Amino acid sequence: MLPEDIVLHKDRETIWPASANVLLVRDSDGAILVDVGCGYEDTYLRLKEFISAQGLSVADIHTVVLTHAHPDHMGAMRFLLEETSPRIFLHPVEIPLAAEPSRLNHTFDMALPLRYGINPFFLEKPDILEYFSNLCPMARAEATHTIDPDGELVLGRFTFRVVVTPGHANGLVSLFEPESGMLFTADAVGDVVAWYSPSSGGLTGFLAGLDRLAALPASFVVPSHGGISESPLVEVEKTRARLLRREEKIVGELAVEPVSFPELASRVFASPMIAFFPGPQILQCHLDKLEAEGRVRCRGEEDGWRVELA
Repeated sequence: MLPEDIVLHKDRETIWPASANVLLVRDSDGAILVDVGCGYEDTYLRLKEFISAQGLSVADIHTVVLTHAHPDHMGAMRFLLEETSPRIFLHPVEIPLAAEPSRLNHTFDMALPLRYGINPFFLEKPDILEYFSNLCPMARAEATHTIDPDGELVLGRFTFRVVVTPGHANGLVSLFEPESGMLFTADAVGDVVAWYSPSSGGLTGFLAGLDRLAALPASFVVPSHGGISESPLVEVEKTRARLLRREEKIVGELAVEPVSFPELASRVFASPMIAFFPGPQILQCHLDKLEAEGRVRCRGEEDGWRVELA
């Protein structure tokens, strides 16, 4: 199904902290990688084995396209950059995050739970990089080239249309190749729904990105987490339905009674870990959308951060 000269390296697992799938695109100069996976040595060694199975070496990788600056997509750069010096492409808003990953604390809204008094682990200052370190280590990388958010990306003999799909990351890009109909959705669509946060585009950004993907004449989908599907629109709508089901659960809880933000977070996300991250961030995205639509009212600290139906 994949066009000749494009090969998929699929991770063993799909659920976080699974490493992202990697695309390898051959050309006359060697090869291009789209994403590189987690920053564990064994993950990188599996990537090297995959490259070797294609009759190539790491030295043949002359270009890396990073769909966004998250650890499951670029963590292995720490090892790759020890062996070669490829061109590195990133969306403009992701470039500073890759160069200084501690900035992800802002884009992931790590301080948001503390504002509502949610701190089950008694953290003085939540650090997303510490969270990542035991799950899927992050790396630093300096981009050498910018992905045009409204343009195209030429990789080997293929010309991909860049489709920006925020929500999970402001600069998350999907890539559409019109000749074959291949749509590489990164984290926008896949076997799992990626987390989302207000500072990364929120739920409205996520849904708008799905609209852009649904409008494409794609023949098949290649996600970052999961397998290839020949039903692109079905996969897009499946993701949309999962997002809206979560919204329905939130509205359903509020239909019973007004509750505080922390209480609502604990009802929607039962796990204490998720109730700290990414649960509150996701909940805030939904409340932002619902409040903008006039469907809920969110009270301030003086009212105990109460949330109620409008």
